[in-house]
Amino acid sequence: MLPVGHADYHDPESYPGKNRSYRVGDIVRRLVDHVNDVCRVHTRRLYADREFYATDVFSVLEQRDLFYVIPAPRDDRVKRFIARMDTDVEGQKQVTVKSEHAVYGPVKHGVSNTRAETTLVGLPPDEDCDEMQVFATNLDVNDEIGLDRRLTKKQITRYRRRGGIETAYSKIKEFAPWTTSTNFSIRLFHFGFAVLLYDLWLLVDFLVQTLIDIIEFRTKPRVTAPRFRAFLRREVSALL
Repeated sequence: MLPVGHADYHDPESYPGKNRSYRVGDIVRRLVDHVNDVCRVHTRRLYADREFYATDVFSVLEQRDLFYVIPAPRDDRVKRFIARMDTDVEGQKQVTVKSEHAVYGPVKHGVSNTRAETTLVGLPPDEDCDEMQVFATNLDVNDEIGLDRRLTKKQITRYRRRGGIETAYSKIKEFAPWTTSTNFSIRLFHFGFAVLLYDLWLLVDFLVQTLIDIIEFRTKPRVTAPRFRAFLRREVSALL
């Protein structure tokens, strides 16, 4: 957990233009370097949400030889890409790839309209998503033949694995105390404390499951979060 969103934790003076309060590229730099240098985890591929669709992010990931998959926002150019997606013999949209898609924006130590290139991949609706999806990526993908389209879809749909992150984040907030304070340090402490409680809950549930003589480990927790919080409340109250 790194407080990268606060102005004290990035380098706004290194960016061109007037709006320097929040730069997702610097967030990616710090997180990737921390994971690689401090945590000693070799990063191969990054899955980020739509907010990280930016020239600065594409540039830093290319510099660090990292693959990425990031949803593309529905701007006019992406809408035109969707309108021009290939169709099959029945007129249905199919997987479409557009290489060398240019994106312009500020880059650290660069200019405000720096050019970066990415690849757009359009996915038609399926059983998991009922609308068109467009992603930016630097993976080796193409749509030349049916086999290529299937392999491209398989690579891009791995993005759905990060759904667990969103679920975990919403669950972490259940462990956070309520506050109306706008002080960054206070809110950071509350979130950090909630992360510790959340991790402790996962550990306790894991230990409980390993102690039960079962054949298969189930993903659904045996110790629910409300039950664990109630246990903590009783124990802490007794200590106080």
